Amino acid sequence: MCLTSQLLLLSEATIFQLVLQNLGTVGQIYLAVFALSGLVCFAAIGRARKFQDPDVRRGLVGLLATAGGWALLRAAGFLLPDPFRVPAYIVGLAIGFATVWAWLYFCSAYSGRMYHRNKSLRRVSAAIFLVVVSVKVTNPIHGAYFTARQASTPFAHLAVEHNVLHWTATGLSYALSAVGLFIIFQLFFESEYDTGPLSALSALIGLPVVLDITAQFTPLLINIIYAPIGVAVFAVGVLFVFERRFLAVQRASFGDDLSIYLDERGRIRDYSATVREVLPELDESRGDRLSETVPSVAEALESDDQILERERSDELRYYFVSTSTTSLGDTGAQIVLLSDVTQTERQRRQLAEREAEINEQNELYRGVIDASFGFVFRIDKQGRFTFASPSVEEFLGYSPAELEGQPVSITLPNEATIERAWNEIEPIFDGKRNMVRDFPLETKAGATVFTDVRGVPIYEGSVPADERTTEDIVGIQLMVRDATKRREREGLISVINRVLRHNMRNKMGIITGYAEMLEGRLSGEDAEKATQIRDTADQLLDLTESAQRLEEYRELSPDLEPVDIVPMLEDTVSELQMQYPEASVTIDAPDAVVVDTHERLKTALWEVVENAAKHGGDPPVVEIDVTDTETGVTIAVRDNGPGIPEIERDVLQSNVETPLVHGEGLGLWLIHWIVTSLDGELKTTAGDEGTTVTIRLPKAS
Repeated sequence: MCLTSQLLLLSEATIFQLVLQNLGTVGQIYLAVFALSGLVCFAAIGRARKFQDPDVRRGLVGLLATAGGWALLRAAGFLLPDPFRVPAYIVGLAIGFATVWAWLYFCSAYSGRMYHRNKSLRRVSAAIFLVVVSVKVTNPIHGAYFTARQASTPFAHLAVEHNVLHWTATGLSYALSAVGLFIIFQLFFESEYDTGPLSALSALIGLPVVLDITAQFTPLLINIIYAPIGVAVFAVGVLFVFERRFLAVQRASFGDDLSIYLDERGRIRDYSATVREVLPELDESRGDRLSETVPSVAEALESDDQILERERSDELRYYFVSTSTTSLGDTGAQIVLLSDVTQTERQRRQLAEREAEINEQNELYRGVIDASFGFVFRIDKQGRFTFASPSVEEFLGYSPAELEGQPVSITLPNEATIERAWNEIEPIFDGKRNMVRDFPLETKAGATVFTDVRGVPIYEGSVPADERTTEDIVGIQLMVRDATKRREREGLISVINRVLRHNMRNKMGIITGYAEMLEGRLSGEDAEKATQIRDTADQLLDLTESAQRLEEYRELSPDLEPVDIVPMLEDTVSELQMQYPEASVTIDAPDAVVVDTHERLKTALWEVVENAAKHGGDPPVVEIDVTDTETGVTIAVRDNGPGIPEIERDVLQSNVETPLVHGEGLGLWLIHWIVTSLDGELKTTAGDEGTTVTIRLPKAS
């Protein structure tokens, strides 16, 4: 190392020592506490990222990242020279306000609520965040948030005098943080676990508020926000000290209040107060093996029906015993869950005499399901599996027991698919049915398969059907069908279609070119034959274009939306008059007619009116009438031509072609497919004065 570099390092070390000396003992303590808090938060992110639940993971990582950044900026503010202290303080204010929203996201996800997924709340939160941060960032302009000066006691630091806008924003932050604490404490109370340590850790997040307020009245504390210290202590506690209890209580948010949680060796770590009433032998059993303390529970887990019988209040009650696992990095917990199924079990046993009849009905039901769908899921409002049919194991590799209690994300390949799944699920919780094609699922082995999924809401059974509202929805039933073969078949058809169209266009182009050349060179009957060859080639080219559009519209269930069809008709007529100027076209329609349809309707309308102009009389006359009624909208297109051949109408009415009954083109097929895919009806009538094609469409709902 050269002398210059040595002097430079010595100079930097000397400057740092001088800065520390200038801070004094009190300033060094402040520096150490905030720096350590920030480093602890960032160090804990790696642990938090191993949390199994993706929503809790995101919330916790966001909380640690924002709090850690806030704390390190506080520490940097003690070391930076005067010109940089105010900017560092302002950036810290913005990041600190983000900590509040990360805390709320974490609290909602950890407690099993869905506030963090509510799009309206997220928009409002983003708006509030941007407004408050803009006020903070622009403080050097208006000075209404805080004023700052350099202070020398109790050490050299930036002394901040908070103004009205600060206390308004701080009051909002305290209120929002209190909402999160309320959610957490409510979960702790309802979990029935010994949550004293976790409650104390959660309270530490709010404890720095006391320091914030005290600093206003005593010179012993400087006037800054102490919140990052509480977050650091909370992170160490829940992720490294009480992590098993942290996992167990979060699992209790799924509504399983009769629960015992075990460590990796099957030893009892904790249990809820309610399960102790059912199993009094659990008293003072922490650290003992479950199989030795409550052998009846272990035996029930190994049995076929997993039913535990217990005498309680001089009454025999039945409990379904199941297990679920949750993990945080290399720390895992097995949760033993007892569900009171007394009423159901009694009914099952009372109906044992009718077992043959019930089995027959079950076989019939299974046959219907197998014929229509591959397997069935049920999920609750938190997006967790509550039921999976046995056939799921053959398709995804998971047994029903492995899926029940797990989030739907376990079967989804990536974050984008998880987001898409929730977008499709939300309308069902609003009481609607939903059908999704080609939805990807991930097997246990990690392969991606594609499925068609139909979802319907499940309502509380005790509510009469005519009185049900969305508040009575308790879950969703998902019926799943393997779409792999259909996708392969459609892919093959698409490839064949494209290859045939491509080759036909190329070959017909050559034929058309030679035919036009012969037309110019030949005369008389030979020239007419050349013209016929060219016309036939043009008809085949039109056929390929219709085939292409049929392929584009083979999806039979587009999303319909209200559309005013009058402008669509007017555009179609204008285009027709440009291509067929000899045709007389009139349209009789109201000023506006709104129907539930799709933009592909314009293709069907064009096919109808072009067919009328092309095959009409001499000259062609096309009349378009639009009728709007309470039950629907009809579009009638009349021409003065010879009419559609009967064989073409037979094909449309039967919706099938055979070797003996087939049409010559695809135009009418294209119209038929488009109209029926839009929930419409198509009718053709022919008479001496021409043909009428009538399209009937549903009115906008």
